[in-house]
Amino acid sequence: MNIDHFHKFEDYIEKGLKKEASKSVRAFISSLDDQREAEAWVWEYLPKLSKNRHSRVRHELFHEVIFPVLKTGYEDGEFKSTLWLGKLSQNLYQAEKLHEQLGWVTELDFYKKAYKLDPENDEVRMLLLDSIVSWLQYTEHEWPSGILYGNNGATLDQCQEIAVEVQRVLSMDKEYKYSEFIKQYNKKLCQYRARLNK
Repeated sequence: MNIDHFHKFEDYIEKGLKKEASKSVRAFISSLDDQREAEAWVWEYLPKLSKNRHSRVRHELFHEVIFPVLKTGYEDGEFKSTLWLGKLSQNLYQAEKLHEQLGWVTELDFYKKAYKLDPENDEVRMLLLDSIVSWLQYTEHEWPSGILYGNNGATLDQCQEIAVEVQRVLSMDKEYKYSEFIKQYNKKLCQYRARLNK
C-alpha cells in the first residue's frame, strides 16, 4: 500500500483540485495489495475520513475498499462493521447494486442489529435512538390528517408496531433527550388509533 497517494488525495481535495484528487485516489486503491491491507487501512482511516455535505465518503473508496471489508464483517455478525454500515448508509443508498447485496437493509435496521450485538455500547444506543425518533417524526409530519407508515396512513397493526418503537425510545433514552417529543407523539398516536377504531 502506498499511503502517500492517499495523503495526496486528501491534500488535493482540500485544495479543490478534483482531477488530481481523482488520479490520486485511483493510484491509492491500485496500491492496495490484498484484503488484509485494505482491512488495516479501513479500520485505521474510516473514523477520520471526511464526508461531503450528504454524509457520504468518497465513492471510489466506499465501493472498492470500504464496502467489501464492511460487508464481510457484517455477514460474519461483527458489531463494528454493522455499526459502520449504518453510519455510511447514505453511501449505500446511492449504490443500488451494493445495497441489493445486503438485502436493502436500512440505516435503522443496521443500528438495531448493532445494538442487539452490543446493547451496552452508548454510541450505537444514541444512533439507534436518533434514528427511531427521526422515523417517528416522519410518521407524524402530516398530522393532524393522520400518522403515516411508509407513504400511507398507518393501519391498526402498524400503529402497534409504531407503539413498540415508542416504548423502545422510552426504555433507551437514559438522558430523557426525547421525553417531551414522546409525550406529544403518544397523544397523537392515541387520537389516531381512536379514530381508526370508530
